[in-house]
Amino acid sequence: MIDKKIFEKFNLLPFSPSRLNSFKNFPCGFVLRYIYEYDFPANEKMIRGSSIEHGIHYYLSNQQEEAELVDGINQTLYDEAKRTMFNYYDDGTKFVLDQDKAEKERSMLEPSFNIALNCLLDDNITFKGSEFVTSQMEVTTEVLGVPFRGYVDFVFESEQLVTVIDLKSKSRLQKNRSDILQQAIYKKALREKYKDKAVDVSMLIVTPKKYEIVDILNTEKEMKEIEMSLISLANMMKICKTKDNVASLITPNLDDWYWSDKDKVLAREEIWGI
Repeated sequence: MIDKKIFEKFNLLPFSPSRLNSFKNFPCGFVLRYIYEYDFPANEKMIRGSSIEHGIHYYLSNQQEEAELVDGINQTLYDEAKRTMFNYYDDGTKFVLDQDKAEKERSMLEPSFNIALNCLLDDNITFKGSEFVTSQMEVTTEVLGVPFRGYVDFVFESEQLVTVIDLKSKSRLQKNRSDILQQAIYKKALREKYKDKAVDVSMLIVTPKKYEIVDILNTEKEMKEIEMSLISLANMMKICKTKDNVASLITPNLDDWYWSDKDKVLAREEIWGI
């Protein structure tokens, strides 16, 4: 077990899967975002993913059993959901400096949305008899005594089964280890939440042309990896009394793509002087 006070002194609780993955994958980014609390704006890719989720939530939340369907789709509702998605994206990228990048990501919205929506309406994926319950549902758990909180994308439920599908919108099909570790924590939290039902957790990875379903099955190795990362971070935090102490343990790699954002470069110069 880990003493929570180690993380509380830097206001790091409750933890989230993304917070732990940030430390594991790019410690400098973790220091900027979670120790010094720089609030960088979302980039075009992040806004694109959120926009697709927003549009799908609109469609699933407003389905009506008596509605007329064409090829399984309520066309009126589909058009409204798509419009909601584009409005969300346009509002989010209104002040983005690189409009060429913003337009490129915008062109990926509709084809990715179509693939994701058709998958989530497919009984073979969400399991026949399950009904859509909610999206962005909060889940909580503990790992080595450290509280975690996260939000799962789409939840379907039947009398005996809870199906959770986390949507990952990408430019190409790829399974990141960080995504799998995130789902392992979610699966632990969901099993604790739904003690009387079976829980099925999957990732739906979509691109404008393809999709892949990744089932999260045995998570023993993933949970061990998560615990190791958490212990490493705790050992680091234990010897630090100030934010500057934490930063002094990490040296930025100036060749990393992370520094292509000038706001992050300015933050780096403020903290590390380079």
